[in-house]
Amino acid sequence: MEMSIREWRRADLTQIKRAWIDYCRSVARSDMRFRTNAEAAMMEWLSVRFRQSPGMGFIAEQDESVAGFLIARVDDWESSPPVIEPRRIGIIDALYVSEPFRRQGVGGRLIERAIQAMREADVTAVETIYDAWNEASIQVWNRAGFAPWMVHAYRML
Repeated sequence: MEMSIREWRRADLTQIKRAWIDYCRSVARSDMRFRTNAEAAMMEWLSVRFRQSPGMGFIAEQDESVAGFLIARVDDWESSPPVIEPRRIGIIDALYVSEPFRRQGVGGRLIERAIQAMREADVTAVETIYDAWNEASIQVWNRAGFAPWMVHAYRML
């Protein structure tokens, strides 16, 4: 069975929403509470991203089953305070691989497809956020050439 990567379609949004909400529920910390309208808010966010021209999404499929997805965008970055020249960067907002397809290179293929599209959009760098406590996630991003730059630390009170 051949795995294929394609651009996302509007018909994919409901399945992406469902998978992402389920994932968010499984990784939420004790200080995080879902909004009462979380599913509607997620669908609205996905719909806006789908319509935006600097936004992009890719679906990994095998036998018509969605194995995973990646959502990204291209944006102009400016430093705060504004002391560094603005630059065009790629931002990977979400990478998800369904449980039965994990550890088969699906995430890496989705990342490579997004990087290819970002090169074509003339970005200078690509950034993402991933779970620092998830060893499998760290390995996927490291294999794709990502390394920590600035650490976003968190302390619960």
